[in-house]
Amino acid sequence: MDTKTCSKCGEVKALADFHKSKRHKYGVRSQCKVCMNAANVRYYAKNREKVRAYQAKRYVDNRDKLSADNAKWSKANPEKVRAKSHRWRARKANAQGDHTAAQLKARFDYHGNKCIYCNSTENHHADHMIPLSRGGANWPSNMVPACASCNISKGAKTPEEFLLQQFNIAMEKMING
Repeated sequence: MDTKTCSKCGEVKALADFHKSKRHKYGVRSQCKVCMNAANVRYYAKNREKVRAYQAKRYVDNRDKLSADNAKWSKANPEKVRAKSHRWRARKANAQGDHTAAQLKARFDYHGNKCIYCNSTENHHADHMIPLSRGGANWPSNMVPACASCNISKGAKTPEEFLLQQFNIAMEKMING
């Protein structure tokens, strides 16, 4: 059986549209994800202070374990951490677009996992070609691999501005010996 009827909305949906649960029939809950999420939003709206107090107490009581679990997850999922950081920065800059860790990895693979500015294969950052501060988007098409040195040096410059700056620096070194 690949489908199930939601006990709340009555719609027949794929099993993937239900949260997993070992205690329930077919290994999924009786209400679909949409209905469960709507119920959770309503509950939170009615019980905001109670939920916040519970979360604060839970954090204080389990601070060390939560911190260790978070550090362990972050170390095991660097691509997801990077994508999460980009989403946060994009929201802060009111930039459009979003990308997943898989899409970011695909962009790195597309560019041969090399810095697009110097071809280095070391210590890659995900660079917004058109910087968020200059109106760039957070879509995968605006993301490229850049080594830490190039990405930090580039800052809020466009690729053209950065490469021109690098060219001028190289020419000055050649002239001055």
